[in-house]
Amino acid sequence: MRKSILSGLVAGALTVGMSYAAPVHAEEAADGGTQAYQTEAIVVTAGRSETAISDVPADVTLISRQQIERGNYKSVSDALKGANINVVQKGFAAYPVINGDSRVLVMVDGKKVNWDHLVVSGDTNAVDVDQIAIGDVDRIEIVRGPNSSLYGERAVSGVINIITKRPTAGKPSGSFNLQLGSWGEKRAGVNVSGGDGKNSIKVGIAHERRNDFQYKNAYGEKRTFQNSDIKRTDYNVGFDRIIGNDRLRLEFSRHEADDGYGVLLSNPRTGASMYRGRTNTVDTGYGVTYMFGSEKEGEGTFLRFYRNESTSDGGFNSQYDHHLRRNSFEGQKLWMLGDKNMLIGGFLWAQEKIHEMSGYVPMDASAVTKALFLEDDWQLGRGYALKLGSRLEHHNDFGTDVTSHISLNKKFDRKTHAYISFGQAVNNPSLKMRYARTPYWIGNPDLKQERSHTFTIGADSQITRKWSVSGSIYWSKVKDALRWVPNPIPSNPGRYVNIQTEDRRGLELSTRYRADDRWTVRAAYSYAHVDSTDPAKDFLRTNTRPNGYNLGLSYTQGKWDADLDLNYVTGRSTVHYTDSRYLTLDLGVNYHVTKDFKVYLKGVNLTDESYESMGATPSIWSPLGGYAAPSRHFILGGTYNF
Repeated sequence: MRKSILSGLVAGALTVGMSYAAPVHAEEAADGGTQAYQTEAIVVTAGRSETAISDVPADVTLISRQQIERGNYKSVSDALKGANINVVQKGFAAYPVINGDSRVLVMVDGKKVNWDHLVVSGDTNAVDVDQIAIGDVDRIEIVRGPNSSLYGERAVSGVINIITKRPTAGKPSGSFNLQLGSWGEKRAGVNVSGGDGKNSIKVGIAHERRNDFQYKNAYGEKRTFQNSDIKRTDYNVGFDRIIGNDRLRLEFSRHEADDGYGVLLSNPRTGASMYRGRTNTVDTGYGVTYMFGSEKEGEGTFLRFYRNESTSDGGFNSQYDHHLRRNSFEGQKLWMLGDKNMLIGGFLWAQEKIHEMSGYVPMDASAVTKALFLEDDWQLGRGYALKLGSRLEHHNDFGTDVTSHISLNKKFDRKTHAYISFGQAVNNPSLKMRYARTPYWIGNPDLKQERSHTFTIGADSQITRKWSVSGSIYWSKVKDALRWVPNPIPSNPGRYVNIQTEDRRGLELSTRYRADDRWTVRAAYSYAHVDSTDPAKDFLRTNTRPNGYNLGLSYTQGKWDADLDLNYVTGRSTVHYTDSRYLTLDLGVNYHVTKDFKVYLKGVNLTDESYESMGATPSIWSPLGGYAAPSRHFILGGTYNF
């Protein structure tokens, strides 16, 4: 019965997606709410060059600067959740889940920020997206589906590219933001940019503090999640110089955190944290890019060097620290072979080194990756476009791999397109998985790479001036999937092993209806089914949103605007979660005192729901309900643009 219903929904969405679409005026897309359809918007992530969404044969979500400003988000993870992207919150860190899978490549301005190491306890694939200051974010592009042929390993279920604000010419301008919230939260940030016709610079700084947050446990009791306080400071600097028709770009970012390591509760009934230590983390990024042939961004030809570093100490109940480093040199070239054929080719050389001390036991490991890629985009006529791409990647531990993709896009007009695609992906076991030597974790040097292939079918359409729809469905298979196996003796170390297969299928449906100049309604549904040969069925723990329903309402009138979002999740395993479902309600209200100054109030989890964003495997090390999510809380703030 469920399969029949899902098939009917997808068929309906695709049928609607192929119908006639009338033009949309700019003002109809400017309400700032989560939009189901933005096919005229330009993205760079899907094809490594500027492309309209209607020309992209993939399920793409764009979170614009206007949406970020209207949503008053205090973090990147909040912005992702506001766009109906599944996000897991674990104490001090948050990471995205796409197509029911945490194997997501996260980039900042096209530069990889995932590490070949464990940076978020409980999920080796995860990367903390909140290391990037939201005040420096211009837009966020999310591309669902495998992208290893474009970006290399780790891009199994999707890619998230966080694109930062660029320095602007002219007299100094910027914004100042101040927020106060529940649990003693205080946050302030300022961003300034300016320059002349040749040189421009931007500078930003933000600081945030919050005490331990509260949650509601499965018994309906309010408790304080001990050791969950945060203290963070973010810095970012950017410099652009025009050199003839080229552009030189220098970038620097730094994220400092002195957080309580409240990742997991040892006793959800009392609020006691599993880990008593604190974690001091510093994430730093440096980059220099030279873009050829054009003053503007996105022309497709560049050379780039960047270096990422991450240091951390403390966190667990015993001695721990690590130092992670990555140096990367990459470039790409765009060729136009006539009016109907475009080639993009490039290379990558990257070296990653990790040093770790855990329980006073050292671990040092390194890896070098070299890659060449080529993407061929053919315009076949009558609205059809064919994309072919392959990547040759050599890893010093695993040898040489080739991943490819092929996709066909049919553009019926400027407002309607449908697509079908097939893509391969690779996910390498991390250095930590292979070489760990701690009292709790022993490395397995015989691990194989995870390999996957995915089929996707989808369509987007602007049905009328007021109504738009989007839908996609996917099937994915992962071979040699990795799984953590704890030692039967609790005090002995566990390790990672390969299991045989992991199958995933699901869909994304969304629609948006603009009733009039004041009211806009949004609705979305996501389905993610995971099956595996894993005898322990741990995949039920990681499928955090088997069925996700979202209903949104936006209102604009004079100086007021407001956004309401209702999220309902069902189908979660009661072996790993305290309840199979939960319902949350968020509401944000803005009042624009002047065109440059606004104040706002935001309520999160107004239903005061008891739920977890991540499941547990019940044991003395991981109690049911241990990953409790924050209860009802509020944020009051103001933003001044100058």
